Amino acid sequence: MKVKIVEVSPRDGLQSMKQIVPTEMKRKLISSLYSAGFDEIEEVSFANPKLLPQMADAEEVYMKGSALVMNKRGYDRAKKLGVDKINIVFSPCEEFNVKNMGKTRSEIVLMYKTFMDKVPKENVRVYISMAFGSPYSGEFSRRKIESCVRDARMFGNTVVFCDTVGVGIRQDVEMFADISKKLGVKPALHLHHRGREEPAISLVKTALFHGIYEFDTSLTGLGGCPFAELSGENLSTQTLIRHLEAWGFDCGIPSEALREPTKISAEIQKFALKNPGHEIVC
Repeated sequence: MKVKIVEVSPRDGLQSMKQIVPTEMKRKLISSLYSAGFDEIEEVSFANPKLLPQMADAEEVYMKGSALVMNKRGYDRAKKLGVDKINIVFSPCEEFNVKNMGKTRSEIVLMYKTFMDKVPKENVRVYISMAFGSPYSGEFSRRKIESCVRDARMFGNTVVFCDTVGVGIRQDVEMFADISKKLGVKPALHLHHRGREEPAISLVKTALFHGIYEFDTSLTGLGGCPFAELSGENLSTQTLIRHLEAWGFDCGIPSEALREPTKISAEIQKFALKNPGHEIVC
């Protein structure tokens, strides 16, 4: 069975770093990931540079992958650059929607309707942040998640259920798989954790048993959401590939192909530690 890994370290992995990583280092990382065999990489976010300064050089960094947009201004920047694959986001948690985007979910969906109608649904991945639960709102009912997926499928064929704060359980994954089948969308998972990857790997195993074969990961676990309290690290690309190989699944990327990207990731982290003067507090 083929498993798809979407590498998100250039965007989700770097976005919360307070030290601004040089453009050339970001492009070097992205190039190494394509050389390793990744078909889909989320490279940048076209966000307000004042709110997310790490992504201020998105136009210079972008190469050929996907990009996150959160408003019409970001969308226009992406399309001017020729970006075809667009990622959008909203949450069942209204407090997070306001913290992250300054709007309620209904306002966000209405906003997307004004410019996403021209983007083919097969080119859009819709992220449902905090789908597994929120430190602000707690757990969400099946009815609430179904409502989010109904909104999501207006824009894209793939819905990414995000465990933004690392609280997911097996029953959540089973519910997401069932809702996705019922509403005719392709499910994917984006998993964070709080220092131990075993719970996230357990959720992956459950997902595979229930027909979910697409996962976001970040090289060496880089990342976390700068607008979410308690957001942990991303599930590591290396960890997931190692487990998929042991379980007999094919993701098209052998572990040894990650040596050069891992080296560059280490260089970026070393740069961040040695250059506190580059820190920008937003």
